[in-house]
Amino acid sequence: MEYETVIYESSKKIGYITLNRPEKHNALSYQLLDDLDAVLDEAEADEKARVIILKANGKSFCSGFDLKGSYYLTPPEGGWKYKNSYDILNKKIYAKYLRLFNFPKPTIAQVHGYCTDAGCYLQLLCDISVAAEDAIFGHPAQRWGGAQSMPLWQFYLGVKKARYLLMTGRTINGIEAEKIGLISLSVPKEQLEEEVNKIAQEISEIPPDGALHNKICLNTDLKIRGLDALFDYYGQMNRYTRFVLRK
Repeated sequence: MEYETVIYESSKKIGYITLNRPEKHNALSYQLLDDLDAVLDEAEADEKARVIILKANGKSFCSGFDLKGSYYLTPPEGGWKYKNSYDILNKKIYAKYLRLFNFPKPTIAQVHGYCTDAGCYLQLLCDISVAAEDAIFGHPAQRWGGAQSMPLWQFYLGVKKARYLLMTGRTINGIEAEKIGLISLSVPKEQLEEEVNKIAQEISEIPPDGALHNKICLNTDLKIRGLDALFDYYGQMNRYTRFVLRK
């Protein structure tokens, strides 16, 4: 199947999802978010693909939500209201976050260039993230104020490092991102693709049922600690923000 803003390929038990808005640094537009949903359906149904690599064309992995048109940022016709903010953010944003987080195959983010704001969310939602040492991570959109929409920061980084990034809007490189637990591993840029494929190939040799059982156990561990409730809470906070900001 062909998509407007993503590419799907599979080879040797590995599925490759490539974000393909290089001229926009793969900013998450309406179309890209919808295409990502559809391509995940295809990747899930692909019995030959045992592990999925999420990567991107162009100079950046993903620079965040598209400021000129996305479900998260752009008011619907008639402006934000409490009911439509619930419907839009719950169905078009949080459902997509959870879809990727709970995807029934192991997922690996291959990160280069800018991986900021919602782009950083994407790699957080993947099981493993490998980045170029010179990749750029963070949430500079916090300089506008308000609540960001991803509850994984403090889970993965701890309180102090997460608040340092989320209260300042500062960015860090791949080396520092690995040190603080924002990603799994950083490597020189020229080794990135090779390292990601090596990890994916190792995982692809694990029996699919065993890999799925492992992922369910790991995700359930976080859910027992309250992650599902936090996704609900952050969604509520962002719905309220959209409603209040229209006043």
